[in-house]
Amino acid sequence: MSNHPSDGSIRRVRDERGTSSVPPNVPEGVPERRELRVGAKAFVTDRDRVLLVKERREDGSTFWTLPGGGVESGESFAECLRRELDEEIRCRATVGERVGRCVYRHTSRPATTVYSVFDATLGSEPEPNPTERVLDHAWLEPADLLPTTLDPVERFIHQSVAGTDGDR
Repeated sequence: MSNHPSDGSIRRVRDERGTSSVPPNVPEGVPERRELRVGAKAFVTDRDRVLLVKERREDGSTFWTLPGGGVESGESFAECLRRELDEEIRCRATVGERVGRCVYRHTSRPATTVYSVFDATLGSEPEPNPTERVLDHAWLEPADLLPTTLDPVERFIHQSVAGTDGDR
């Protein structure tokens, strides 16, 4: 594989937070209790391209995101990311340093996940695992992200390209 952490074509972002949005199933003015989750995402690059995976929600709708998922009890971020990459795209990975963060407010359930994003290098080409609801993968240039890319992921990638740093 020719991908490797921080190959210089995409600049790192220290932090990114999405704007909050109320899920459609919560009436306006009603306080919502949300579960706070912690997760890890992989920022895998190859030249000017970023690896995204297409996932399926329980309702059947699909979206594109960085590979990764939730940290389990007693698991480090690196352990989580290696496990998630093995499960989702059947790849062993080397996890590098943390390069940013994105916050995702789920719309399908009352939860918010704070994802730490890490440089990662894959040991093989991704093979999506449908049993993990991962249907496809794509190596995309930041200007060519697909319309169903999650907003916080899209903002993270665009800020990486623009070279902006700092807390938002």
